[in-house]
Amino acid sequence: MGQYRNLHVSKLLAGFPDHLYTAADSVFPFNYSDQLQNGNFNVQCKIKRGKDGNLLVSIVEGDVQLKQLRDIETRKNAAENLLRSAVLGSGTLEEALTEICRIAAGAMEVARVNIWEFGEGFTSITSLVNFDSRSKELLPNATLYRYQIPKYFSLLETEEIIPTSDALTHPNTEELRTGYIDVYGIRSLLDIPVRIDGKMTGLVCFEDTKTIRDWLPGDQKFGLFIAQVIALTIESSRRKKTQNDLEQILDEKRILLNEIHRRVRNNFALIQDLIRAEAGRAQDTYHQELFVDLRNRINNLDMLQRQLYQSEKVDRVNFRDLILDLVAGYRATFSGTQTDFITTLDQCELNVAKASIAGLFVNEIMMMMLSECARLKTKEQISIRLKKSNIRVQIYIHSSITIDAQSEKVRMLTSFELAEKLGSHLEIDRTKGTGYSLNFEI
Repeated sequence: MGQYRNLHVSKLLAGFPDHLYTAADSVFPFNYSDQLQNGNFNVQCKIKRGKDGNLLVSIVEGDVQLKQLRDIETRKNAAENLLRSAVLGSGTLEEALTEICRIAAGAMEVARVNIWEFGEGFTSITSLVNFDSRSKELLPNATLYRYQIPKYFSLLETEEIIPTSDALTHPNTEELRTGYIDVYGIRSLLDIPVRIDGKMTGLVCFEDTKTIRDWLPGDQKFGLFIAQVIALTIESSRRKKTQNDLEQILDEKRILLNEIHRRVRNNFALIQDLIRAEAGRAQDTYHQELFVDLRNRINNLDMLQRQLYQSEKVDRVNFRDLILDLVAGYRATFSGTQTDFITTLDQCELNVAKASIAGLFVNEIMMMMLSECARLKTKEQISIRLKKSNIRVQIYIHSSITIDAQSEKVRMLTSFELAEKLGSHLEIDRTKGTGYSLNFEI
C-alpha cells in the first residue's frame, strides 16, 4: 500500500461511538473516506479492541483503490521524468523513442512497449522501436502488411483506442495470434493511435505477457499522454532533420557560388589581359582608345558580378555601391589628370538587368569626360548624382569642362542606345560645363 499504509487512526475513529468497541475481541465493520493528495480514498475497514486494550484497525477492501492511487503517483513521476529527459531534446530519434518506451513500460507495468509507423497508403505498419522491459533491450523491428491482417487494419482505421484484455480469445486479435502474439507470449495489449497534425501516423502498443488485464481508463489516459509525447518527439526530429538538410544544401550552394564567382572573375581578368595585349599592337590612338573603352566595359561587368555576389538578394544589386566601385577605379586609373570626383548618391537597389545597363551608361559618360580631361591636362571636376524617388531613379553626371562636339558625337551613340534600353532618353545640359541626365523606372 506504500505511502497510504499509514492512515491516521484519529481520523478513522472520529465520530465513532465509544460504546461500540468497548468489548475486547468485538469486531465492527465501517467505511472510511478521506481526501488524499491524488484523489478520494474510500475503503471498508474493521476495528476492534485487543486484549491489551489497544485499538486495532484493519483495511478489508482497499487494494484496488490503493493501486489506482499508487499508479497515479507513478505515472505522474514518469511524466515528469519524460519532460525533464535530456535524451528527448538532444538524442537521436531512436534514442528518444527508446527512452519514452522505457519510462512508459515501467509506469504501465507491462513487458513490452513498441512504437509503430504506418507505411504509405496505409498498406503496412513497421515498428520503429520495440522495447522489452524484462531484458531492458530493444528487440528486432518488424513489419506487418495489410494483406496479412486486413480486419485488424480496418479496425486501426477507426483511429480509436483498441484495448484487448485477452489477446488469445478476443476476435479483434484473431489475425495476430499466429506469428505475433504466440511468438512474444502476449496475453493483453493496448493500442493507442499516434497523431501528427491531426492525422494518425502510427501506434504505440502496450503489451502484457503475465495475465489477462483489463485496461482501465487511467491506463488509456496515460497511453494517450505517451502517444502525444511520441508525436511531439517525431515532429521535433523531423524539423531538425529538415533544418540540417537545408543547412547542408545552403553550404553546398555557397561553395558552388564561390566557385562560380571565382571562375567568372578569372575569366573577366583573362579577357582584360587579352584586350590589353591587343591594344598594345594598335597602330593609332583611335584604336587604342577603342581597346581601352572595351576593357573598361569588361571591368564594369566584373564589378557588377562582384556586387551581385555580395548582395543578399539573388536578383538585385546595390547600385550605389556599384557606382562607388566604378569611381574608385577611375581615381586609380586617371590619377594623373588631377580630376576631382564628387558623389551624391542615394541608396538604390536595381535588378541585375537594369543595373548592368545603367552601369554601362555611367561608364560610357565617365570615360568620355575623363578622356577629355586627360586631353586638356587641366584640373577639372566631375560630379555624379544618384537620386531615387518612389519608383524612379535619376542619374546625373556633370563635368566642369565643355565636351568637344566631335568627341561627343562619336562616343555618345552607345549612351543613347543604353538609355533606350532603360525605357528613357538622354538629356544634355550645357550650363557651366556639360551634364548628362538619365531618368528611368526601377
